[in-house]
Amino acid sequence: MFETASVPPAWLPRLSAVDEVWVPSNFNAATFASAGVAREKLKVIPETIDRVWGEILAAPYKAEGTFRFLSVFRWQYRKGWDVLLNAYLSEFNSCDDDVELVIRADPLGAGAPGVGQIIESFSDQVRPGRTPRITLLNNALSEAELRSLYRSSHAFVLPTRGEAWGRPFMEAMACGLITIGTGWGGQCDFMNTSNSLLIDYRLAPVPPAAVHEWPYFHGQIWAEPSVESLRDCMRRAVEGGPTIVGKQQNAADSIRELYSPEKISEALIQAVNIIIDKQQARDT
Repeated sequence: MFETASVPPAWLPRLSAVDEVWVPSNFNAATFASAGVAREKLKVIPETIDRVWGEILAAPYKAEGTFRFLSVFRWQYRKGWDVLLNAYLSEFNSCDDDVELVIRADPLGAGAPGVGQIIESFSDQVRPGRTPRITLLNNALSEAELRSLYRSSHAFVLPTRGEAWGRPFMEAMACGLITIGTGWGGQCDFMNTSNSLLIDYRLAPVPPAAVHEWPYFHGQIWAEPSVESLRDCMRRAVEGGPTIVGKQQNAADSIRELYSPEKISEALIQAVNIIIDKQQARDT
């Protein structure tokens, strides 16, 4: 898998040497093909989600109390943390809005500024004095604790610049959260306007800061999410209404039906059987 509009050139000799390349999304099938991988080699095998996620339903927001946004990601430029903070801090304030942004993030590498320090500095620049609540969770959580975190939230938001699949989106949708994500990337295999709020974007070169974090991004193109579009999506999530409720139900139904272990196992076994049949045909 890879998260940009193409793949690193150094990958191409290895990819050309194999009989098949399995990718998680139609997005990656297109991006690998655009990089020069023969389309007939590419096979899409989606990720699955454990049944237990289908048993979790987040509590609906009833227009009272704190509206909680949740974002789960590794703290790196690709995940759009700067876009998230900019939109949240610009759209909401502590005087007029009873909202909270809970960030569950793996910290930066050794020697880098702490995530909490970065958030505090960003808040001082964008919304000094009336900062809406931001809660940082940077300790590892068990699977049960993570599911509980989703259950206690009302919306999931991640303005990512590129995903090959986007597992946190999948988890949030399975739990029935209104899910906000960029309208470009692997997550668009299962996120659409009927079940999610999609953030507008433009395509842009990967900047040096992101290349520094992951050198394979050199020379690549990815999405640049719109802060204004994200602000609108987050406000719509808080305001709720029948359209939002319908998206939540559609999200839970589609993830549980299309990406169950049974469905993906069937696709996996079928792909393997095709390989066995081809091999047997060669041997006879």
